[in-house]
Amino acid sequence: LLPLAACGGSPAPPPVVLIGVDGLEWQVLEPLLAAGELPALADLAARGSAGLLSTLEPTLSPAIWTTIATGKPPQEHGIVNFAALEGERLRLLTNRDRRTKALWNVATDAGRSSCVIGWWMTFPAERIDGVMVAQTNTLRQLAVAYGRAIWKGRLVRGLPGQVYPPQRQDEIMAVAAAVESDLDRRMEDVFGVFPHPLRELERRLWDNTRWTFRADAIYAAIARRLLDQGTECELLMVYFGGPDVVGHRFWRYYRPELFAHRPSAEELANFARVIPDYYRYVDRLIGDLVSRLDPRARVIVVSDHGMHAVNVDQRFDRDRPPADVNSGNHQDAPPGVIFAAGADLAQRPLPAAGRPPVAGSVLDLTPTVLALLELPIGRDMKGEILRTLLAPGFLQRHPPAYVATHDSRRWLAERPQQLLDPAVEQERLEQLRALGYL
Repeated sequence: LLPLAACGGSPAPPPVVLIGVDGLEWQVLEPLLAAGELPALADLAARGSAGLLSTLEPTLSPAIWTTIATGKPPQEHGIVNFAALEGERLRLLTNRDRRTKALWNVATDAGRSSCVIGWWMTFPAERIDGVMVAQTNTLRQLAVAYGRAIWKGRLVRGLPGQVYPPQRQDEIMAVAAAVESDLDRRMEDVFGVFPHPLRELERRLWDNTRWTFRADAIYAAIARRLLDQGTECELLMVYFGGPDVVGHRFWRYYRPELFAHRPSAEELANFARVIPDYYRYVDRLIGDLVSRLDPRARVIVVSDHGMHAVNVDQRFDRDRPPADVNSGNHQDAPPGVIFAAGADLAQRPLPAAGRPPVAGSVLDLTPTVLALLELPIGRDMKGEILRTLLAPGFLQRHPPAYVATHDSRRWLAERPQQLLDPAVEQERLEQLRALGYL
């Protein structure tokens, strides 16, 4: 991950690593950090800083993660939801619907390398200086009742356009296949073995978790492969979605005292630790990636929103639709979190107890990353540099440059046009309807 040395022999700026973790909630993080059970995030907080991040409402993943990557609100970048109406037809949104450049486009324009893995709305993969592995929101899943109701994408075998450069797609798919072949062991390593048989509702919830775990494990394995190969990535972006999924599905088992219809003792024995276990797992993935980086790397871990209990007064029965058996949600925009450490980033200790301060907004990530990369910030971006994250004097030594915009008509005209297979797209739309998103 070491970029090439700058002219004259001076070292190049260390890479920026942006790790997106969907749905991290501070009230889950705080006790785990205090108990020493999240060593990677604790290390980032100790070496740098941590805080809350205000978000957008409604908290729709494709919209917010595109905002994080562009510095613009959904109305401007064009990804406002999962799908859009075209006449009487509902069509899934894809990368081609984004109307403004993202971090990887700006980096490519400047001759800087990027590696982008699993980020929302990156299918079809774009031509960039580096490697892009798309999150393809067309998951072909088990054709069982409710088992297909997943809204996190993954790699889909046999579908072109998921990897750039395209000649690396077979290699990347082989990494995914290796993870899938060992998935049961990996999940048992994280969650253990359930002491009691699963009832139908619990089996449904657990099947959902299996698919998102697979996606996260695959994205992590791809990132490890690129780093171990020495792939040049002056900007590395990786996305993990699992904490959001288990938050939706298992909040009732994590905080049973909040719910009128409490889980049974057997259900709690099976599922009470799923949310903390997944947080520990993601922390392990983060630590594994950080261990492979240049020690000077500027590492930023960010979530798009938090999570809290919902449906606290209703019964949770197998006959209810999937959206009604969610026990966690975030549609009122609870804040996300941010951890940042590395060269040029400030060291600010966490408060001894309670919630950390609000560091900024999801709109602020792109201007901050561009400032760290010493690339110009678009004046049409709505966010600001997160100055409290930066080391004292950094902006004086590296005054940020600005341009009116990074966008152009030519860039829009050259956007990728590949469409999803209609049958795959229809399956995805059915998943989103089942979840109540459409």
